[in-house]
Amino acid sequence: MLRRGFTLIELLVVIAIIAILAAILFPVFAQARENARKTQCASNARQVGMGTQMYLQDYEEMFPIGYLDARPVIGREIIWHFLISPYMGEGQFESYADGANNQRPAPAVRSCPSATYRSALSFSMSERVGGNGRMQGAQPVWQCSNGLNPCLPLSQATLTHPAETIVYGDGTQNAEWAGNCGALYWWTPGLLNGWGGNPARTEAEWDLIDRDFNGLAANLRAAFQVRYRHGGKTAVLVWADGHVKAMRRGSIQVPWNWQLGGDQPDPNIR
Repeated sequence: MLRRGFTLIELLVVIAIIAILAAILFPVFAQARENARKTQCASNARQVGMGTQMYLQDYEEMFPIGYLDARPVIGREIIWHFLISPYMGEGQFESYADGANNQRPAPAVRSCPSATYRSALSFSMSERVGGNGRMQGAQPVWQCSNGLNPCLPLSQATLTHPAETIVYGDGTQNAEWAGNCGALYWWTPGLLNGWGGNPARTEAEWDLIDRDFNGLAANLRAAFQVRYRHGGKTAVLVWADGHVKAMRRGSIQVPWNWQLGGDQPDPNIR
């Protein structure tokens, strides 16, 4: 019996069809994988928001301290990550020694599967809500990173539009901090060169800001920013009423979504 094999043309046609199908399907698979990661990140962020809502109930509606350098007095930093930990069901997380360091990963609920450093902290808190301070003698001095404004932790009652005010979300990571992000968002989203800079107006300027980095001093424009790490250039954000919503870069309204909301925006925020 005469057996007929495939001709070279037939093999090339089959290979071409497979290549076309792969070119079509691989981006679809990658997008589906990123959507799954974004969903997991939103689930983690939602738990952070729920933990904060329970904290608010126990502490007379005061938000957790964003950052207070209390090392001169008690030998450690007071950071929102540690304060809401008892409400998160994640085990002990009272200092960086408990996790988020080179020896121990961060609690999984504080991480993002789309982050560059997946075992490190990936969420930051708005400095305008959590405050930023240092101990001077026995008293805390609260001051925003621009050096112009007092920056105390706020109460929920202070917020005029809690459903429209950002509290937490995806943050820029730094290799020098074991891959962790900063505790706080210092800069207005999309602001070039820190305080007093101009907002990004082109995709190239956004790309310059929106990245993880190594070396704080030379990369202040990228530090302490919202990090749009998900597909479609979006960031997962937790709002003051506890709900979670992803926002595309450039769509955050400043200062409306960024500090207190309402009709009295802070002129120093931009």
